[in-house]
Amino acid sequence: MDLFGDLLKEFGAPGQRLVDLGYGTGNSSVELQKNGYKVTGVDLSPAMVSAAEGKEEIRGIDFFVGGLADLPLPSAKFDAAISAGEVFHCLSGGEELDAAFAEAARVLVPTGLLVVEVNTELSFRVLSQAPDIRSSDHGFISFSPLAPADFSPGGAIDLEVDSFARVEGGLWERSVTRHRLRHLTHERILESIASAGLEFVSVRGFHGGVLEDGLDNGRHPKALYVARRADSVD
Repeated sequence: MDLFGDLLKEFGAPGQRLVDLGYGTGNSSVELQKNGYKVTGVDLSPAMVSAAEGKEEIRGIDFFVGGLADLPLPSAKFDAAISAGEVFHCLSGGEELDAAFAEAARVLVPTGLLVVEVNTELSFRVLSQAPDIRSSDHGFISFSPLAPADFSPGGAIDLEVDSFARVEGGLWERSVTRHRLRHLTHERILESIASAGLEFVSVRGFHGGVLEDGLDNGRHPKALYVARRADSVD
């Protein structure tokens, strides 16, 4: 999560109050709290909320159940908002995407920063053809396409997600879910940023463990978009 912290410092978040949009089990929230942010987390899944609240290191972080398009949070409350992983790809379509950016703008203070991580066209092409396994400190996750097929920019793919987490006694806990992920083109993201009254600041492509200026869909599997709430936003 240093990538998010680095971007917030580089572009000057006005304070330390931060909301983690779609925090999952709270890993990103914990890392941001270690970096000095006063973190609030929001996730659509009550099960994720329970899992996050059960962690010892989660103390001091407030969690709420809610969707990106209807955040259970007051307006103009946070200096920064971040979204890690595939959260924005799970939105049902263009209207919900616009609503999610609008809600992020609503809860930010003037000049507050929004940083959203997305999977690029390269990532979607890979995911649509073969399983992808990702490891973490707590276990690993396998993403498998339900029906491998040619992918078109702006389209969707259906995935089966197998999560394996270490539990007490040296055992593993497995959970299986299915998700439809929608690819978000660069142009569509910029449209949603503008429609929310946010100012586009930067996009950084992720490659080889570092962020690079700009976006190359043939090189970068992920990208981080940075937007700022304008002073004139109500």
